Amino acid sequence: MTVSDEERINRYLHKNPDASAAEVAGALGFAPDKARALLEAGAPDTNAENSADDVTEVTPSDHYDRVGSVYATLGEIGGCHCPGNRDFYGWYRTRQGPGAWDGEGRAWALGKEFAGIRQELERVAYATVNYAPAKWFMDSWQSFNYEENGKEWQDDEKPTPGYGDLRAYAPFADIDLTDDVKRKRPEGDAPQETIERALSLYLEAFGELAGSMEHVYALDSVGGAYAFVAPTATAPIAEAFDRRDRAIIFEDMTDRLNEWLEGVKDDVNAAVPDAAGTFEPDLLNNKNRLYKAPMSIHSSLDGVVTPVDPENPSYDYTPIEAVDDDDVAEAEAWAEAFTSDHTDAVSAVVAKLWPDYDDDANGWHDAVSARIDDLAKEREENRERNQRTITADDLPDDIEETDDIEVVNAAIEAIDVRDVARDVADEWDTAPGRDPPRFNPPWRSSDSGTSCYADAEKYVDLKEGKKGGGALSLVARASGIITSSRDRLRGNDYWKAVNELRKLGYEIPYFTGASGTHPDALQLYDEAEDTDTQRRQALRALRASKRAKD
Repeated sequence: MTVSDEERINRYLHKNPDASAAEVAGALGFAPDKARALLEAGAPDTNAENSADDVTEVTPSDHYDRVGSVYATLGEIGGCHCPGNRDFYGWYRTRQGPGAWDGEGRAWALGKEFAGIRQELERVAYATVNYAPAKWFMDSWQSFNYEENGKEWQDDEKPTPGYGDLRAYAPFADIDLTDDVKRKRPEGDAPQETIERALSLYLEAFGELAGSMEHVYALDSVGGAYAFVAPTATAPIAEAFDRRDRAIIFEDMTDRLNEWLEGVKDDVNAAVPDAAGTFEPDLLNNKNRLYKAPMSIHSSLDGVVTPVDPENPSYDYTPIEAVDDDDVAEAEAWAEAFTSDHTDAVSAVVAKLWPDYDDDANGWHDAVSARIDDLAKEREENRERNQRTITADDLPDDIEETDDIEVVNAAIEAIDVRDVARDVADEWDTAPGRDPPRFNPPWRSSDSGTSCYADAEKYVDLKEGKKGGGALSLVARASGIITSSRDRLRGNDYWKAVNELRKLGYEIPYFTGASGTHPDALQLYDEAEDTDTQRRQALRALRASKRAKD
């Protein structure tokens, strides 16, 4: 529902009955003449029966009772389904497990299974930006046990779609307001003109990505805004390639989209300086990225997610009690258009995200094929290189010193990068369901505290070009040995970083070199005082390496 200017003034005057035209203009972002004209036209009586204090309260349960049709429409594209989620943590439909397992589960299908999601839904209904075949949902049940930190899945595999499972995947941006600004929205105090100008530029960029604004969709997410290219824009890629190749290209598409979006953010901030640090995309796209579905309630504000016109975006807060049947119908129409056929956008998307391949290709299919071939070759080279290195099983019983550099590398690669991130981070995000975990880097300020993430093998800094590396690179960036996550360790800096890991308690053998000399002999380490201590250190390093392989 779009809130009229008159209604916005009415709400403001209800709380500020003595406000002047100039105060109204400043608070709501109107031109002074417009505010004066609206006031002279006569704002509704703030003591009337329909004033804000007299509006009948609408509970989340009441609200969700009437919006199921929106999710039925949004949740399916030609036999493929969108995973759903309740309140961020509720990913999985569960049932009794086989044998000794506590249970088994798989991702909810938003449209087909909203009634099940609805049973425990408290506030927020989420959709994902992807669609997978019905058969995937039927075949993806995974056993689990309940452990101290939640469900522990069989083979450590969470039952959510992988890149290779996708059949449609929407290019997406979550453009966030800072917490202090979003809290001002219910009172009409957010900088609406700035937000609308910036949002218009973001949506125009998405129009360029898709080749036309007809493929672009947007939602007012209450705490920000969402921008999309319709998911069927990428469906031809999924149809043209097999599972292995889909996994390769859709993962690469995610990386390229984040890089493209970072450039768009810089352009928008240059054009609308007041948006910088206030209204920006979070650059955290991934294959199962959640967004608040249309008509969802916000987690902390009593506002509802509503469609935005991409070609003429307005940014008007919609309280839950203001939603009527017309708003539900508008959201359903949005979902129907969003899930319709936009496959003719694929050429523009490929040209924008892979220009280095598209320029010399005979159409989008050839460009994508060439990119897949290059990525597959790179992965095979990495696999062969890894096969030539020493594995944890090859480590000797006593590895306090070694003349084989691969022994050193094996011990470093055995380190879980998440552990290093916890050691160095100013703030570590432990929210359940956050995968991969996010952290606040010690080398720069981060308003969100989530602009870096880490998994077992690598960390990534989204602000530094989505670059990063393993445990050695992370500790080098945190300690200032390198000054950018794009940098690579060379020469003595490599051994300085090794020593920083040792200072954090990680046991790494000392490299003596084939000649008995010590390339590690910057003397950046402490020798163990006695033989027993040396032996314990060597055993700890060996066990750490074996744990990584296990």
